[in-house]
Amino acid sequence: MALNFYLEIAAFLVAIVLWSSCIGYYRITDLKGKIYAHMMLFIIVLTGCNLCASLIIRRNIFNLMGIAEIIIAFSFLMMVWMWIYFNLYLIEMIHGRNNIPTTTALVIGTPLFVNVILLLINCGNRALFDVSVVDDSVQVVFNSWYQVPYVLVFFSLVIYIYNLVQHRKHLLEKRQHVLFVVPVVLIVAYYLQYLLKSVGILGFSYVISALLMYIYSYNRTLKLDSLTRLPDGTTFKQMLDYRIGQKQSMVVAMITLDDFKQVNREFGYHNGNRFLKLIAKYIKKEAPFQCMARYSGDKFAVVFDDKSCEEVQEWCEHILERFEHSWELGKLRHKLSVCISLVEYPVMADDAEQILDLLEHMNTYGKQNKRNQYIICNEEFKLAMQRRLRIASILNEVVQERKMYVEYQPILSVVENSFTRAEALFRLKDEKLGNVSPLEFFPIAEENGYIIDIGYVLLEQVCQYMNSFQQNGGEPPIISVNFFRQQIMDDGVEQKVMNILNKYNIKPEKIAFELPEAVFGVQYNKVKEQVLKLHALGFHFYLDGFGNAFLDMSRLLELPFEVIKINKMMIREAEQNDAMYLLVSALTAVFEENGKMILGDGIESEHLKEMADLLFMDFLQGHFLCEPKTAEEAREEFARTNIVASMPNLDDLLKEVAVEGDNIDDEF
Repeated sequence: MALNFYLEIAAFLVAIVLWSSCIGYYRITDLKGKIYAHMMLFIIVLTGCNLCASLIIRRNIFNLMGIAEIIIAFSFLMMVWMWIYFNLYLIEMIHGRNNIPTTTALVIGTPLFVNVILLLINCGNRALFDVSVVDDSVQVVFNSWYQVPYVLVFFSLVIYIYNLVQHRKHLLEKRQHVLFVVPVVLIVAYYLQYLLKSVGILGFSYVISALLMYIYSYNRTLKLDSLTRLPDGTTFKQMLDYRIGQKQSMVVAMITLDDFKQVNREFGYHNGNRFLKLIAKYIKKEAPFQCMARYSGDKFAVVFDDKSCEEVQEWCEHILERFEHSWELGKLRHKLSVCISLVEYPVMADDAEQILDLLEHMNTYGKQNKRNQYIICNEEFKLAMQRRLRIASILNEVVQERKMYVEYQPILSVVENSFTRAEALFRLKDEKLGNVSPLEFFPIAEENGYIIDIGYVLLEQVCQYMNSFQQNGGEPPIISVNFFRQQIMDDGVEQKVMNILNKYNIKPEKIAFELPEAVFGVQYNKVKEQVLKLHALGFHFYLDGFGNAFLDMSRLLELPFEVIKINKMMIREAEQNDAMYLLVSALTAVFEENGKMILGDGIESEHLKEMADLLFMDFLQGHFLCEPKTAEEAREEFARTNIVASMPNLDDLLKEVAVEGDNIDDEF
């Protein structure tokens, strides 16, 4: 009995520690966590009761014999009951559904039901055990049906082992080896308990099993952010899955800090992290217990159980009011704006993925305003999110199938008066969505990491098109394709590009890469190095949209750009503003002196074409001259000559300028 008493004390204390740990902040993130917490609570109750029974029997407290008998009956009940928890935990570890089907619960619970009936019968006839006075001491007398609970435990063990063997590969992939150890530990414990009837060791064996599960299984499923010690994005999704599996209504809030990069730039990353910890501590204090996570860098997520958006609005206003004031760290002060997005489940979303997609979409929308606000999800947001998902799906198909719809916009050579070049334009068309603007689908492609692959697919389509010219005995025009920062910085970009060209027997001299100025905004030297490598292979380079002020003149002239595409807004302003006209004229003169040709982009009217002619541009591109066309239609345009019937003559233009000068002199 002394061994029994000390084992139960040890089990009781360890169980309290484990239970306290598993119900602490953010530990119950799924159904497995809840099952484990209940398991530990029952072990605490069991070991606590066993300690009481042990004291009654050891001290021969005769008037408490009835209580001791009830406690022992409870111990017999727990022999089978604990296997319900072990089986439920195993099933949830296998399937991760966050709910247990009714049929499964009935199968697992049948041995317990039989055991309850047996214990009720024991109250009348003492068929299992009896607490009696033997030789002037309180003792437990075991009777003929004593083995029946062990038989019921055996049935529960069979269910456990069946699931274990059936899904062993899945469990081993998850590295849940401890679940194979648990039945071994318990089989030994039950056997010893059966032999040593009066020594209670099951409570201690339950704790040992639970401790192993905590160390090797349960505790490993929890992932905390290293900075704030809040659950990370993966654990937060587990929180949502758990509640959805339990059919629990909730409101999910995403708190996004606007332009937090500015804090890092102004105070450094170390102090930026300190600000994040300060903000996280405040939100944690205001958030419901066990319902907050750091979703990503500058985003925090909070779950409000059994709430509606209307009930959460007051909380949002309270948070926004705090963000109206500066955050202080010693002498450091900074004021941040924040956007809070709210999605109500199941009103606006059906699953965790949809909740998170809606929050991300609303976050993108909120960042455009950059002010303290909260946004409640409605049908309009839901439809917009579904549109974004559809576009992302189409882009994924483009990447997977390596096919896309490409149009070609011919580029007019002013000197030759014919279309000698073209720009390849990726177009997105869908039966449901219709034509999708590049301004809409390119940001989605960037968010989903498709930009690099789309660039290579576009280049391959262009090379395939140019190869068709060669097969028909013709010479393909120079075709430009847009390159983005992610593409130009891609590892091994030269080899990947050359592999595509070699596949279709296309020379690098027939391909031009269009780079926007923004590409050079970060890591200029690295980008320049990549550009020079490609240029050395024979590729042409166009600077797209000159005039956005990412490049100063000295850097622009040292880069191997063959063609400078003048921003169409500059041409429009030159038409209306004499100062801008003189500036553009001077720039074109400088470019031409340095061997760079000028392309007037966005020529959408006769007035803009006339202005481009006055600015002596080498190439023109725009809808007024030729709209983007299919591959076959573009082929026909390349075969045309004398595109513009009457081209301005340089001598005539000079005469007009001279006449205007004479008129001015006459006026003076």
